[in-house]
Amino acid sequence: MTINLRKFNNILTIFVVFLGLYIILSPFLPALSFLLRDKSPNSTAPYAGALAESVGSTSTSQPAGNRIVIPDLSLDEEIFEGNSIALIENGGTWLRPNSATPTENGNTVIVGHRFYGNSTSTFYNLDKLKVGQKIAVYWYGEEIVYEITETKVVDPSAVEIEAPTNDKRLTLYTCTPIWTAKNRLVVIAKPVVSGDEERRSEIER
Repeated sequence: MTINLRKFNNILTIFVVFLGLYIILSPFLPALSFLLRDKSPNSTAPYAGALAESVGSTSTSQPAGNRIVIPDLSLDEEIFEGNSIALIENGGTWLRPNSATPTENGNTVIVGHRFYGNSTSTFYNLDKLKVGQKIAVYWYGEEIVYEITETKVVDPSAVEIEAPTNDKRLTLYTCTPIWTAKNRLVVIAKPVVSGDEERRSEIER
């Protein structure tokens, strides 16, 4: 009986130690996953088009539905349309109902969770984005490539980040710091203009 009790105590001790290690290390697991992600061009730019060409991807795949792709985060997520953020309880991103669609002029606002429930979510690594990096949105068969022009942290009351604009832009935001809704982490990007579009604009002027 004493031997069995000692054996049970040993097993319980090992379990508690491993549980403690998991609790201590779990906040760092997403960062480790980010470092070990697949950084190959075909993975980071999985759909044929201008974004793929810019990073050397040879993919010929076409997106199924509306998606946002951020090569520097190895992010490829669906964009949901609807009236409630509940649409992204299980991941994905949400186009704010009153914002412009990506093919329209104006401010296209897309949001995502950093941490939802007990799991990391779509925009967990949004803080790692830098000015000059590329983002692509695939919207009803059309690809729009953007370049990041600004990143910032604002108060939740800063509703101006969703305000309509005269220029065409993409605004991404999520909560920050992680596990809180204290502030908003905001990324702003402007469309990349091709040489042909630039020449056409000059002629029209």
